[in-house]
Amino acid sequence: MALIVPPVNDLKRSAATRSDGEHTMFPTLVALRDDRVLAVVMTPRLAITLSAAHTLAVGLAPDVLALAAQVNLEDGSQGIAYTSMTRDKQAGFTVQGYTQEGQEITFGTPEKGRPDDQSVMDELARAMSHNTLDAGRVGMKHDDGTSPEEPAFISPEEGRLAIDAGTAASVHRTVRGVGGTVLFLAADDDHGARMLAHGLPPEVLLGTGGSTPSVAP
Repeated sequence: MALIVPPVNDLKRSAATRSDGEHTMFPTLVALRDDRVLAVVMTPRLAITLSAAHTLAVGLAPDVLALAAQVNLEDGSQGIAYTSMTRDKQAGFTVQGYTQEGQEITFGTPEKGRPDDQSVMDELARAMSHNTLDAGRVGMKHDDGTSPEEPAFISPEEGRLAIDAGTAASVHRTVRGVGGTVLFLAADDDHGARMLAHGLPPEVLLGTGGSTPSVAP
C-alpha cells in the first residue's frame, strides 16, 4: 500500500478542486510492476474501471492490481477503500479515513479491514489469473506496417514497450467515451519517448517534460 496510497491521495485532492461541483473521486485502478506505479485507470463507474483490470493484467503483467474507491464509513465519515490483489493471489483490503473542509483534505492512517462485499476482490483475482502476453513473441513489422515473409520477433525489451503501449492505448480508447482517464507513468524521459514511438497516446503519458494530462474532468 505504501506505493499506492500517495498517488490516490493526490487524485482525491485533485477531485476536490473540480469546477463542476462533483468532488467524488472516480473509482481508480492502479497497476504496479517492479516496485513502482505503472498505470492508473479512472472512470465514473466502478464496473467500467474494474473491467479494465483484465486488460491490464494481461498486457502490463503487473505484480499488483489495486482498486481504490471512495466509501462511507460506519461512523458516517468518508474514506477511501483499497482492494489489492497480487499475481500469486494474495489479497488485501485497507481503509483510509479523511476529513475535508472546502478543498482542504486531511488523510488518516490506512488501516487493514475486511470488505463487506467480496465482489471487487473476486474480480481482481479473476483478472490476475490470466496468462500475460509474452514480450519475446511480438512480431517485427516493416516501416509500412507489413510483416516480413519469414516470422521474426523484436527484442523482448522492445516487445515489453510495444505491449505496454498497446495495452494503455486500448484501455484509453475504451474509457475516454465515458469520461474516463488512463495515465501511464514513464520511468524517465527516455522510457516515455520510446513508449510514444510504440504508439502510446501522448495524452496518456506522465513522466516526461511534456504537459501533464488532467486527472479531473
